Amino acid sequence: MNLLFSLLLISGLFANSFIVINGNSYHHNVSAYDYCDNDCNSNNWGLGYERHSNKTGLIYSAGTFMDSWNKFSWYCGFGGGYYINQYMDFGFSLGIMNKNYSADEEITTFYMFPYVALYLTDRLIINMTIIPTSKLAKGWTANNNWPTTLFFQYKIGF
Repeated sequence: MNLLFSLLLISGLFANSFIVINGNSYHHNVSAYDYCDNDCNSNNWGLGYERHSNKTGLIYSAGTFMDSWNKFSWYCGFGGGYYINQYMDFGFSLGIMNKNYSADEEITTFYMFPYVALYLTDRLIINMTIIPTSKLAKGWTANNNWPTTLFFQYKIGF
């Protein structure tokens, strides 16, 4: 009986949960920003966890990834999606992250990024986050520049 109760509790805690495999990125127009010596890391592999709350409608997330300089970075935050159809939604994520903006300098900052999610199934999602150019938020970037970047995540529900 205790085993059954434990399994029900665990399944309830992890309902609507996903393992997030942080993956590839594409840095747009890198040479115009003199960013990453024009040789950015495009394999931003890392792991994360995401929980979709039925109660609040929010998506809570935390994870790690290798940044443009192939250095360890992290994020945590929340967001919300807006239904387009059964295969796609879009939304925004808001949180705090730590990343490098040069070969030897890092920044911990707030972020708000838009994303588009493609639902291959209800438990398998490809997410494309759009990290806008730093020119849109000069005061938050310590006057450092980075290009618009597309960041891909692969989500597997359990």
